[in-house]
Amino acid sequence: MVEKWSLRFRVFLFFALISLMVPALLGSALWVAAGRIGPESVPHLVLWGGGAGFAIIGVVLWVWLKFDENVVAPINTLTNDLQTLIHANPEHGVETEPGKYLGLLAPTAREMAAALESARKRVGEEVEVATRKLDQQRARLESMLRDLNEGVLVCNLNHQILLYNRRALEILHYYGEIGLGRSLTSLLNTPSIAHGLENLTGQLEDPESADGFSAHVVCSTTDGRHIIEGQLSLILDADETEATGYVVTFDDATEKLSELGKRDRILRDAIEGLRAPVANLCAATEMLTDGVDMDDDGRKMFENILSAESSALSKRLEQLSEDYGKIITGHWPMSDVYSSTLLNCVVRRFESEDAIQCMINGDPVWLHCDSLSIVEMTERIIRRIAETTSAATFELEPIAKKDKVYIDIAWPGEVVRSGTIDSWLDESFDDCLKGMTGRDILENHKAVVWSEEREEGVARLRLPLPKAKGDHRKVSDKMPGMDPRPEFYDFDLLKNRDSESFDERALSELTYVVFDTETTGMEPSSGDEIIQLAGVRIVNGRIMSGEYFDQLVNPGRNIPLTSTKIHHITEEMVKNKPPISEVLPRFSDYVGDAVLVAHNAAFDMKFLELKRESCGIGFDNPVLDTVLLSAYIHDHSNQHTLDVLAERFGVEIEPQYRHTALGDSIATAEVFLRMIDLMVARGIHTFADAIEVSEKMVEIRRQQSRY
Repeated sequence: MVEKWSLRFRVFLFFALISLMVPALLGSALWVAAGRIGPESVPHLVLWGGGAGFAIIGVVLWVWLKFDENVVAPINTLTNDLQTLIHANPEHGVETEPGKYLGLLAPTAREMAAALESARKRVGEEVEVATRKLDQQRARLESMLRDLNEGVLVCNLNHQILLYNRRALEILHYYGEIGLGRSLTSLLNTPSIAHGLENLTGQLEDPESADGFSAHVVCSTTDGRHIIEGQLSLILDADETEATGYVVTFDDATEKLSELGKRDRILRDAIEGLRAPVANLCAATEMLTDGVDMDDDGRKMFENILSAESSALSKRLEQLSEDYGKIITGHWPMSDVYSSTLLNCVVRRFESEDAIQCMINGDPVWLHCDSLSIVEMTERIIRRIAETTSAATFELEPIAKKDKVYIDIAWPGEVVRSGTIDSWLDESFDDCLKGMTGRDILENHKAVVWSEEREEGVARLRLPLPKAKGDHRKVSDKMPGMDPRPEFYDFDLLKNRDSESFDERALSELTYVVFDTETTGMEPSSGDEIIQLAGVRIVNGRIMSGEYFDQLVNPGRNIPLTSTKIHHITEEMVKNKPPISEVLPRFSDYVGDAVLVAHNAAFDMKFLELKRESCGIGFDNPVLDTVLLSAYIHDHSNQHTLDVLAERFGVEIEPQYRHTALGDSIATAEVFLRMIDLMVARGIHTFADAIEVSEKMVEIRRQQSRY
């Protein structure tokens, strides 16, 4: 208990004890003196003795105030500076001016800080060398995960996600639900996974029944829009006797199952739809060939039946062939390709030849194709054009129009006739494409080619290809604190902490969502609305740079210019954005059961609480406020704004991101992580400890507001 008392309180108790001893000792002395002098001296002794007692107590109180101002307060400041330097910001300076009455204590503390900084620098260099190999291994792991064409999820036995790759985000159509430490059950309907785990753990208990410790799984996303199919494998401990988690590798089977259904339908239609026309043809043919006597009108009727049924049968076969062709071409392996990469492959085919020279013009674009077959066909077409027209120079140019990207092959000379192009397309590629023809390649891409005049004296051949399926736009402006390589894994989550209650969990082990809002004004109860909501996740003491939430909101009302001057959000920017009724449920999914953290949390939480009824979403998560925590950690200061805390903890906030919801969320998260180390140094280890000191700060502020 005594260890939790502040230095200021302990010193106050010391002087308070002196003040209490003054009347006790002085009263005893006066009582003895009155007994020896006589009763007539009592009034004089009480008058002058009492006055002297009050004077001594006054002197003691004055000495205490001066001692508190010149000794205790500087020691507290020095202590906080040293703790900040040790646990939060190694570059934080130690102020010696307030400690000018402390003798050599302040200069010695500064020397210690300099020595610590020097030692940290040496250790940092050694750590950098020692961890370089680990960084290389991490880069290799991330590279492999990034390049996999299958989604990968690694979970512990509580179905918490420990690892995922970019492909998993694409397949599951991520918009905020996936994240390290989140439950897989919020993404997928998991009965198939649970059944697979049950079977595999049973095999683990009975090794003779083991079949590779993997199981086939098929399940749907929780919204029912997508079906995934893949393999589930166990993660075993070092002794390979107990499962600690599992891996699911999967792909989107929605389209595959849909195509299988279409194939079944085509087959059924082929059987059922062709049965009647074929039967009619057979019957009519038998009547005509069996020599049955019939007049001219009867024979003509049967001939008309044969003609009509033959025509219907031909049309039906053409339709079935077209439908089947669409399914077959839809399964041809294609991917998004950068046009410069594709065309450079073509150019390199002619680098060693003097007879043909190729160059690339125009801006590169993304397109969707089978790059190998397109490169092979383009090379052959260029060679055939050179043979036919004697052209020696060719320009290759990608042109994006609507839903197509046209690959233009231009040359000086005449247009090539369509019959000649058809003959080229009928040639097969025996070596690399196993007998495919150019026409097969075009059918796979649902494309046709033609030749036309581009300008006088210059002809071109146009090859239309589909535009890219994915969005390949690069984000040039990254938020401060956002790692260019997002965190996609955390194997520390394999540890089972279910035995610990929430309040007993260490602060560094909890999952947090640090969030911030930008609003139309400062009075939520008077009609002000949220216009931007953002948050970042902290898992195992790390900011998850790939798992942030950021959404502009249409407030349904005007945005005052005074507010726009602060956050720079205009009415035009939010005009086509979703309302809070759509954004808040998504944010609730993103938060899950994490601890909410905000700077001046009462303000932001008020906006969320006012939307509980209209949105049907309530945030009952525990909340921590960095303002209250700072007031406890740095009780020597009354400055606790985000800018002050960022400067105190060495967190850099770029001006263009200040007063943006995401920028402030990241800055608050950086500050909060540094606060955790300081709180541990001050004896605040668990979540319950943090709540206790926060409530204490609330009570102190409530008391101060009375004066």
